[in-house]
Amino acid sequence: MLQEFFYGRLGIQVINSMRIILTGFMLSFAIAAVATVICVCIPSADSLFSMLSTIMTPLPSVAITPLVIMWFGVNTGAMMVLIVHGVLWALLRHLNDGIRSIPPIYREWGNNIGLQPWRMFKDIVVPAIMPEFLAGIRVGWGRAWRALIGAEIVFGMIGTTGGLGYFIYISRAYANLTNVMAGVVVIIIIGILVESVIFGQVEKRTIRKWGMTHE
Repeated sequence: MLQEFFYGRLGIQVINSMRIILTGFMLSFAIAAVATVICVCIPSADSLFSMLSTIMTPLPSVAITPLVIMWFGVNTGAMMVLIVHGVLWALLRHLNDGIRSIPPIYREWGNNIGLQPWRMFKDIVVPAIMPEFLAGIRVGWGRAWRALIGAEIVFGMIGTTGGLGYFIYISRAYANLTNVMAGVVVIIIIGILVESVIFGQVEKRTIRKWGMTHE
């Protein structure tokens, strides 16, 4: 596996998968942030986005992959659409739930002591929504991985280079069990690293530090 990772195609395709997922994540976060601001400012928009989130969240990205490929072709743009679909609705739903869960007394307290709007956002809104935000990121990460790996395994390469799913797809086509297992092991390792190193550290430095858990 190490030889394939460092000297074969596996390393390149892992990097390509991570690049696509991170780009899709940033795009999803930007859209979700704008939509959340709109929901806060326009109550009718909140109802609309809530309805869309309820409808679209249960729909797996692999189910709409044939439509996306027909509309956008077999390219990186199609994969971005699938990742954004997987991440956006879960993230938007958790952000809106976090905003709704802020007790009104927090805002009243901020107004009483004369907090500026940016301080209100930084010191009250961000800590209050962080548990829901982190939960949405975790759900979105899992859905993005499933969209990327599933689409490439089922439909072959999406993009010019292909990612980890395409590596497994090709290895399976040539009956190379060693490389298939190598791809699966890499997926497991990446999942553990992201959960423990990234999400774990963010949780430790935010909601645990702020005393927002029962641990």
